[in-house]
Amino acid sequence: MSRKTGRTLYSRADLRKVHGISEPTLQNLWTDRENNGHPPVAETVDGVMHWDGDAWATWHHELQRQRAAANTTNPPKLDGDPEEMVGPAEAAKVCGFSDSATVSHYLKSPPEGWPEPDDWDELPTRRRPKWKRWKLWKYVAERKGRGHAGGRKKGRRRLAYPYQGDDRLTLARQLLAANPGAKNADLIAELQEKSETAYSRTVWHLILKSAREHPEEE
Repeated sequence: MSRKTGRTLYSRADLRKVHGISEPTLQNLWTDRENNGHPPVAETVDGVMHWDGDAWATWHHELQRQRAAANTTNPPKLDGDPEEMVGPAEAAKVCGFSDSATVSHYLKSPPEGWPEPDDWDELPTRRRPKWKRWKLWKYVAERKGRGHAGGRKKGRRRLAYPYQGDDRLTLARQLLAANPGAKNADLIAELQEKSETAYSRTVWHLILKSAREHPEEE
């Protein structure tokens, strides 16, 4: 451990002690740094690499949070009047999606069993779909597949790989296919532009990693 200019610099041995992470895991994280967003070396002391302790901890906590999110689910919201008409934001809650982006995607490319809108709100610049709650409940009860971001089939089956079924993973796959050999740093800006919601670079690194390891839906 070394303290310089107000920073605490940690070697890999220090990280192992402070965070209780094995040497092989730390090595794997560093080896995969292009995909996972690992912080750069802050300084080399006597030939040993050191990292900013605070920056490393912040990055690692976010990495674990995202990995956990990929293997958990938001519970569907199944209360309310079954005949009530709800828009995309509420429909996402009913289905257990993390946000309405999945609903928007399903309008363009519906999965098996996804209901057609029961009505539309005519807004000044767009049309907003609406569904009856009970039709969304039916979809949640009967949906097929192994899972997707924000919601998973009844029984809470684990995802086969991180971000399986996530719209962002589909987007990353498409971009990788169109730009073979491109580095993550060159792809993230475009992914951000195409996404309706802003996500951190760490999140996109993890999504791109999964897309490279699983270029097709399994």
